[in-house]
Amino acid sequence: MIRITIVLLLLLSQGLHAQTTAPTHWCGTQDGKVAWLEDYQANPMAFPRSVDTLYIPVTIHLVGTSGGAGYFGLPDLLDAFCTLNRDFENASIQFYLEGGISYIPNNTYYNHNFDTGSEMMAAYNVPNTINCYISNSPGENLCGYSAYNLGVALAKNCIQPDDHTWSHELGHYLSLPHPFYGWEGYDHDYGKPAPEQINGNLVERVDGLNCNVAGDGFCDTPPDYLNYRWPCNTLGESIVLQTDPLGVKLKSDGSFIMSYSSDECSYRFSDEQIAAMQANALSDKAEFLYDQTVRYPVYAGPVVPVFPGEGDTISTFNEIPFVWEPMPEATHYIVEYSINPNFNTAVFQFMTVGNSWVSSKLVKNKTYYWRLRPYNAQHTCEAYSDIHTFTTGDQTTTAVDDLIDGLSAVHILPNPVQSGAPLGLQISSERSMELNSVLMTPGGQVVGRYQWRLERGQTRVQIDTPGLPSGMYVLKLSTADGQMVRKVLIAR
Repeated sequence: MIRITIVLLLLLSQGLHAQTTAPTHWCGTQDGKVAWLEDYQANPMAFPRSVDTLYIPVTIHLVGTSGGAGYFGLPDLLDAFCTLNRDFENASIQFYLEGGISYIPNNTYYNHNFDTGSEMMAAYNVPNTINCYISNSPGENLCGYSAYNLGVALAKNCIQPDDHTWSHELGHYLSLPHPFYGWEGYDHDYGKPAPEQINGNLVERVDGLNCNVAGDGFCDTPPDYLNYRWPCNTLGESIVLQTDPLGVKLKSDGSFIMSYSSDECSYRFSDEQIAAMQANALSDKAEFLYDQTVRYPVYAGPVVPVFPGEGDTISTFNEIPFVWEPMPEATHYIVEYSINPNFNTAVFQFMTVGNSWVSSKLVKNKTYYWRLRPYNAQHTCEAYSDIHTFTTGDQTTTAVDDLIDGLSAVHILPNPVQSGAPLGLQISSERSMELNSVLMTPGGQVVGRYQWRLERGQTRVQIDTPGLPSGMYVLKLSTADGQMVRKVLIAR
């Protein structure tokens, strides 16, 4: 497993979509009606309720090939997670991303069956979170499946921005069966009335008199016998006309996320389904509710670049820091840059915590376009920012000829440095000497003066940065033999 907080996610966008297959089935969940739900439906009032939104952690595992290809893209993940939380908003349940993204390069798990999927989940699951595995083909060409209290597997082709597969499978994880419960795998001639029972399960009738013991056991989800993927008409109902055991005609309601209706039809959970999911989270998964922090949406305003500035020409190219003013409520950013303004080829993409990133992937004498996508653990719906440009030069940042005689290396660590945190210098000296330094703004205003005694070998010193606003600074170092300058970035 590769767990990251800052990582190069892709070089060419085509690489993320290699070796995909179209799923031939939809949901492969085998749990049926779990024991917890049977106890709940026997006495719903005995279970806890909440008037507040419940926040549930989700751990994301992206599964690729053994060679490290085929991972679901991070922007696609943010879009899918946005849809997931929108689907659950009316249920007063919201999910948040816990920890870093887990990357699993494994051919066996990339296209897996239920046995290898269980093996994968046993090996990589993080406790007290809902573990979601996104691969090419989970469970033999399925769109997804849920293993109750173990994890959820999803096909990357089935969780596009308007798909509800992820919501469907998390509904299962929170105890919900299909509205057509009992009909799974049953081959029926819909021109004939439904039987009274299927495999020992009562078939729900239109009159609703057996609704609490037949089908999914929820009385506000009408009878539904369709166990295959089906489209809806303009009223949101199934086109296929069915007949209940008493000979009454019916059409399935396509609005329910837990049905097998097409994605353009489904959008909601019923009130009784919502009550069951909340009770399940509050009782069977109470240990998941350890962080009920309210996270607010990211402010959708313009990005203010600190460095490179708009239209800047930078003399160097090998190590370019990207720094921008932090956006309210954003904790993470996707940074993208490309030589094409439409970002359709040769896109370099990074995920970073905080409002800075240093790239060593740039080419000299090129004009680049860069943009950001801010998000936080819960709110991932924000679009990309406006686009900024800069041009690189042909010099390297670590040119040897700008070192002072007697110094063999000067490293600034970290660079950028968070405002208020100490800035470290690691200096290699060939002999003992006095070193003076001045920290200045680009306009020449001195914000700090320092003096150190260097001994032969390696010396580590620190510069405090309390109260300094984020931005670009110049550090001038001087000895009796000369002087040199280094750029320093302070990030908020």
